[in-house]
Amino acid sequence: MIAGLFRPLLGMKQAAANLIGLPKAKPIVINQVRHTCKTHRGAYKRWRKTATGYKHGLQGRKHGNAGFSQRILKKRTGTARSTAEQTNRLKRLMPSL
Repeated sequence: MIAGLFRPLLGMKQAAANLIGLPKAKPIVINQVRHTCKTHRGAYKRWRKTATGYKHGLQGRKHGNAGFSQRILKKRTGTARSTAEQTNRLKRLMPSL
């Protein structure tokens, strides 16, 4: 019964606080998001990190080369370096390297 008598007063205090301009007490919400930066496995298998960027082997030499001349097959050996656009994308795909 006594609590019912004080309820209007509690409402008046809140209304007075709003008129004065005091900030309302906001509940503290802690929201932790854990995002693991995973390595893109397809990019990891094809690219290797070097000191100046990334490199990869040239395509077209794994199988089915019986009809090609040696001159053509020599062009398909070795490695190629990444361009600036590819480097930026590979940094996002493989953050842990």
